[in-house]
Amino acid sequence: MRLTRTVASGLALLLGLLGTMTPASSIRVPHTQPAVMIDGVLSPNEWTDAEEVAVSGVATLYFQQSSDFVYIAVQYGNSSSGIVDLYLSPAEGEVYNLHASAKLGERKLEAKGYPNWVWWKNRDWTANVSRVDSFEKRTFLPTKVREFQIRRNRFPATTWRLRFELTVINANSEPQATTVFPSGTGEKSTSGWLILDLR
Repeated sequence: MRLTRTVASGLALLLGLLGTMTPASSIRVPHTQPAVMIDGVLSPNEWTDAEEVAVSGVATLYFQQSSDFVYIAVQYGNSSSGIVDLYLSPAEGEVYNLHASAKLGERKLEAKGYPNWVWWKNRDWTANVSRVDSFEKRTFLPTKVREFQIRRNRFPATTWRLRFELTVINANSEPQATTVFPSGTGEKSTSGWLILDLR
């Protein structure tokens, strides 16, 4: 059976695109008995056994779990402060956006998209927030590390898919560049997201 030139060209293009797609990375999250204080400080022995993932030129991600919680930390490399939007999908079709900055927020993807934020809606998880430096100028103290503590039974699946939006903050507490990790992924589709194996 002979293919027309148009069909053959389309097939070649599709095969080329598939060849350049990066498959989702998977990491096995180590079981530890951490005594993590969610304070934005990577204290000695807190993250020693954690799995580390580098986001080139931006941050290092840390992952570990206990019987009750999953712990995730983001340590910015070349910036003294940053915001984290953590997208988490514990099951097919479910996507949550957990936000940590000067406020904590949570929202779930709906058919129409993400709803508006309702701040301090963070049931069964927490993260450290930026502390106020000045109310007059609305500035915050540097927050180089974001630590998340997420209760396992809130998202009971043994595999989570994650996507990060890492926003660098300048000295005037203004957002600068945002880096998406894994790169090239979208906020509504879990294709290409980082896979956490929590078994």
